[in-house]
Amino acid sequence: MAPVRDPQWHDRLRAAVTPLASGVRSLKVAGYRPSGTTGWRPNRTAAVLVPLLDLDEPEVVLTRRADHLPTHAGQISFPGGAAEEDDRTAVDTALREAWEEIGLPAERVTPIGFLDRMDTISDYRVLPVVALVRRPAVWRPDQSEVAEVFSVPVSVALDRNRYESRIVTRDQERFTIHSLQWGEYTIWGATAAMLLNLAHRLESANVR
Repeated sequence: MAPVRDPQWHDRLRAAVTPLASGVRSLKVAGYRPSGTTGWRPNRTAAVLVPLLDLDEPEVVLTRRADHLPTHAGQISFPGGAAEEDDRTAVDTALREAWEEIGLPAERVTPIGFLDRMDTISDYRVLPVVALVRRPAVWRPDQSEVAEVFSVPVSVALDRNRYESRIVTRDQERFTIHSLQWGEYTIWGATAAMLLNLAHRLESANVR
């Protein structure tokens, strides 16, 4: 885990993620995959932005989904969504969705790399795009999708010791679900798995 006010934070972060220039083909696939079906993949593709506020004490930006949504209502997530035909890359999808959902302008965002692809139980293969966000950032959540925007210190969000794990069964398949409590917010599922993936990558990163 990268400590706060770490002078090597940027170097560690860049060493931890898969560079954008490497593309997505070599990325590992994690998440909720049916056992014994290595050739299976979800039918839909999506991307999320993993926005890290570029502060002396970095913070991870998250959203709480609107309570009236038909799926995943009230859950904690990163800004993101399904790829559209006009999106040239996953980075385009993530930036577009971040603008639409929370009003984050692309000019304040520096995408730096990818995390592992995540197969979700909602039939999406999601590509997380890690990015640094420059202050000031004024959030303008789209109330039709997002109830609120908040941030969690990196020192908390990437501390693997703070997470709890439990086994759940869905459609006769067993999955491990991770969760992190931050005040009134419970961060779990794919969002927690992506944060843990970043934490693991940071712990394994080599910085000269």
